[in-house]
Amino acid sequence: MNRLEISAVIEGRTAIRYTPAGIPVISAALHHQSRQMEAGTVRNVEISLPAVAIGRIAEDIQKLPSNCLYRFEGFIAARSLKSQDPLFHITGFSLIE
Repeated sequence: MNRLEISAVIEGRTAIRYTPAGIPVISAALHHQSRQMEAGTVRNVEISLPAVAIGRIAEDIQKLPSNCLYRFEGFIAARSLKSQDPLFHITGFSLIE
């Protein structure tokens, strides 16, 4: 299974662009901060995660304020055929209140 859920703020994003087929795409950097248990001790976790959204989700993410905490869901894939760096593909999100 390849499924990721993460709470994060939008650290930055590109302007929306369109594929040759007219599908909207937006790239973003998501910033996550939390405390996790590992081997019986608490660990502070902080990461900036590169992400992309395609289709209607891209249009929705373009409109989101960047100072709010969201729950993002999606999957991880290679950035491209030439780069095996991970890229988070956002398939859904919700505001964390």
